[in-house]
Amino acid sequence: MKNKHGDIPIMILVIGVVALCGLVIASFFISDINIKAKPFGVGLVEEVNSNVEKFYFYLNLGDSNEVAAEKIGAKIEDDLLVVKKSNNFISINYRLLLPQ
Repeated sequence: MKNKHGDIPIMILVIGVVALCGLVIASFFISDINIKAKPFGVGLVEEVNSNVEKFYFYLNLGDSNEVAAEKIGAKIEDDLLVVKKSNNFISINYRLLLPQ
């Protein structure tokens, strides 16, 4: 004779755990979509770092500050590297450690 009364709570527990895992995975997908839709995020930080690395690369090649900034599509205002993105209307200001 088997105890069938013990199977019901175990089945409810398993169904609850599976439902909870599904909700967590759905939450990750929804937050990923929300982050990709915003102009500010990891992509913007990577782009800023890339521009700054390019700027310092051109400085190390011997270009002046203005020429290096012009090559990456930026300009220098009061020791700030200013990069304007026209598609998202973002102005990125980065404080530079410029050689004297």
